[in-house]
Amino acid sequence: MDLLTELIEFYRDLKRYRDVLINPDSILKKGSTIEKLRETLLLEHGVLKDEIAKLIGRTDINQFNKTWTRALSAVFGIGESKDALSLCIDYTLEAIGRLDKEEERLLQESLEKPKNIPTQARKDLAETPKAFIAHGGQSPILDKLKEFLIALGIEPLVVEEQASENRSVGDNVDYYARQADFAIILATKGDIDGQTGGFIPRGNVLIEIGKSQEIFKDRIIYLLQAGTKFPTNISEKVWGRFTTERMDDAFIKIARELKKFGILKAVKP
Repeated sequence: MDLLTELIEFYRDLKRYRDVLINPDSILKKGSTIEKLRETLLLEHGVLKDEIAKLIGRTDINQFNKTWTRALSAVFGIGESKDALSLCIDYTLEAIGRLDKEEERLLQESLEKPKNIPTQARKDLAETPKAFIAHGGQSPILDKLKEFLIALGIEPLVVEEQASENRSVGDNVDYYARQADFAIILATKGDIDGQTGGFIPRGNVLIEIGKSQEIFKDRIIYLLQAGTKFPTNISEKVWGRFTTERMDDAFIKIARELKKFGILKAVKP
């Protein structure tokens, strides 16, 4: 198991442990208990927290270690452990993002060294990956998504922020979509469904979903805000849920999908 996968599993167990600590009736994995989950985390965190500290550049090791002790020790009260756990979860998520960025750096370094690779192939690999983002308007959620992609070394393409060069709105969407390597559908609460009364994404997002399916086929990441539903013709697609306050699960889905797409990968220098 590579380090990125280990960190993702560790991150999920940390969140599960925090949820059960706050609400003992939360569902654990079959055959597991809160004590077993804590033991697993204690066994794994010894090595992983050192990797996390390196990845996020923590130098205050004593304080860093104390935070993990408060998070995973049964001695401390629920409130103190919960707060410490939230910090550790944030540390782990940051480490996941930086590890992907480090892998991208290794890729760039490897391209700078002479290798028996055709010139055009080296040029293609060196180009910054681009993400076409279909969205329902400017929002803090869109800003967070753009910041995360930039941290991974990916250029976000938001049509409204690009030059139109006298193209129509539809032509502009088509033009920039075809410059990208994959698409992210950021489906936030937009319009009200006349039949159900629930929220669905804005009409332009639904149109751009169709355009993305035409251009990118299976290289599309669907993100759906809690309380929103896709129309039935795309409801069978696999999507990641998010809220305005919690984007971390959506970011993990993005990272995992990009690994599958081959856009994020480690290359030895």
